[in-house]
This record gives sequence, C-alpha cells and structure tokens, in this order.
Amino acid sequence: MRVFILEDCEIFRLSLTLILAQELDIEIVGAINSNSEDVCERILSAKCDVLLIGLRLRNRSGLEIARRIKEKNPSLPILALGFLTDVANVAEMKKSGINVFVPMHSSNEYITDKVRHARESLERCDFSGMTGSARVSIVPTNP
Repeated sequence: MRVFILEDCEIFRLSLTLILAQELDIEIVGAINSNSEDVCERILSAKCDVLLIGLRLRNRSGLEIARRIKEKNPSLPILALGFLTDVANVAEMKKSGINVFVPMHSSNEYITDKVRHARESLERCDFSGMTGSARVSIVPTNP
C-alpha cells in the first residue's frame, strides 16, 4: 500500500513516516508540508493508495486540498489528521471528500489500522476517531 503524508508539523510528519515505514505492507511515497505551490500535483503524481492530510496546515486549507484531490481522483481514500476540537468540522470534512478522521493523539496501531482499512472507508465515512484517547508514539511497537 502506497501512502502519501501531507502535514506541516515536521515532528509529526516524521513520526508518521517512522510509524508507517515499520510496516512491511506500507510504502511511504511522499511526506511533505504544504509550502509547495504544486502540492496537489505532487500528491496525484505519486500514485498513492491513501492520503494522510493534516487539517491544520499553516499555508493552506487541508479541506480545500482534499476537495481538489477528490475532484481529480474520487477513488483515493483521504484520512484527515486533526485534534478532537476539529469535531465541529465533520460536515465540512465530508463535503471535502475526507473519508476518515484520525486524531493526532492516536496510538501507532490505531493509525496503522486506519491506513490499512482506508479503502473500506470509501463506502462509508469513518469519524469514529472523534472519541479516541490513545497517544502517538515513535517508539517501535513491533519487536
């Protein structure tokens, strides 16, 4: 599975890359911030199977980028990374084409599971993460 990460927080972006790169069935095909003018083109040209996108990007709207990506590739599952305070944005997330909400404080296993099952989320949006309470850890959980 090919995953692209768009997140402005460098520490979180690197943590996600480390977490997902441990998995034999997941390949990170891009991990960038939103500074680039051609963000959407870079994501689409990477031919990823899943897009992880931060909702709180510094220079752009994560919702707008998701909407533009979905217009060009409606079958691409988009997982939004955000805080529980983003709960008010569920309607906007759905309108933008986001399929799954992943809290930034989620466990490594939760994030990996959501990425692995992202394709299933195209049938039904998954915003169950709005009530999660685990923490992201860059410490490997697999021996």
